[in-house]
Amino acid sequence: MSDDAPETAEAEAPEAPDRAAERTRTMLAGVLAAGLAALAASRGWTSTAETGHAGITATTVQSGTDLASWALPCALAGGAAFLAMLATGNRARRVLGAVAALAGLAAALGGLLHLTSGAWPIALAAAALVLAAAGAWTTARAGGWPATDRYETSGDQAIAEDPVSLWNALDSGRDPSSPNITASAPEKGPRR
Repeated sequence: MSDDAPETAEAEAPEAPDRAAERTRTMLAGVLAAGLAALAASRGWTSTAETGHAGITATTVQSGTDLASWALPCALAGGAAFLAMLATGNRARRVLGAVAALAGLAAALGGLLHLTSGAWPIALAAAALVLAAAGAWTTARAGGWPATDRYETSGDQAIAEDPVSLWNALDSGRDPSSPNITASAPEKGPRR
């Protein structure tokens, strides 16, 4: 039975970096796809040249925001959802992944409705579909990703009663709302 424990620990050890790398790749793909979709939605999609009575030619350009006004806000919302995932836990990442997937699908619809208008609508549709896929992947897989441990501390410390200790913890970059803050932070300020 003791022989199984080391094998299990060795089998689980490589998984954590793989899941962290998966999280990073998915979030990066989502942000980049949202940026490309926003760029494509803001570019000129069609241009029409008209010659007036005096022989003057005027060119009218219609951008993606003119033809599919919802595409740019949806692309930006999807990108914002992925950026917000950097500061949230896995449950919130699942919700934000669903938001990004829906925003990506809505933005892709704007490109798909105007595929004959040039290359930018095609780029919008492709980037928005990647955004939707990254959002769906996040919703499906975020539960297994490692949590952000930036503000977590070891559990062997007692709760501080002294307000000075809480301020000293804040000064040293530790989370003062944690129940694990003690007077171990370097003392600053006047002594009593």
